[in-house]
Amino acid sequence: MRLSLAEGVALRCPEAEDARVEGPGRSLRLGVLAPGVRAVFESLADGGIQETEVPAAAGSDASLAWYWLDLAGDGGLLSWTVEERGNLLMTLTPASASFLRRRATFDALVPLQLSRFAHTRMAAGHAVLDCPTVHATAVLHDRRVVSLLFDMARPTLLARLNQFNTGIESVTLRELVRLLAETGILVPEGLDVPASEATLTALRQWEPHDLLFHLRSRGWGHQTRAGATYRFRG
Repeated sequence: MRLSLAEGVALRCPEAEDARVEGPGRSLRLGVLAPGVRAVFESLADGGIQETEVPAAAGSDASLAWYWLDLAGDGGLLSWTVEERGNLLMTLTPASASFLRRRATFDALVPLQLSRFAHTRMAAGHAVLDCPTVHATAVLHDRRVVSLLFDMARPTLLARLNQFNTGIESVTLRELVRLLAETGILVPEGLDVPASEATLTALRQWEPHDLLFHLRSRGWGHQTRAGATYRFRG
């Protein structure tokens, strides 16, 4: 999985005492960067870096680099891209400062299914996966990802997915499922799962289209707001 700065985000003054990452309406002050951290963030700004390459690039500063990467990701400043043999499959980007990637929540032994709030739409010539409960959007670069989403319409184990004809290699498939699960686009299902959409009273009261409009029209720093934005002024 490749990490990179989200669209419109830039690294400022990496060699100064006030190094920072800045994007539209959000920023993260890094201060004085350790050499390994600076190397990682310069790679983020120069096309990205594979997650597996972070320890080597950061060296003895690896723990500190992961700390800043987590803050930048939760602050809506990073994008995650899943690739397979050089082909882009999906790029996920936070849509507001409320985004949170829940690392270490993915369990391959727990059945997962697509959130009932998730939907696809077209934007700038791309198919986009959107889900108002997770404050993130995912550009679908490859039609095989759409096939995966179709298979996830009902609770499914990762091992079972490997038997379906998704056409995606097992290692890459696991990366896709892990990213979607850690961001909440794939959710555990069932009344025996305390955090499932079936048991959270607040979510049960919302219809997907109502929650989508509520989120977009209330501000909350979302990138695709609707209502009182005066976008057709003049």
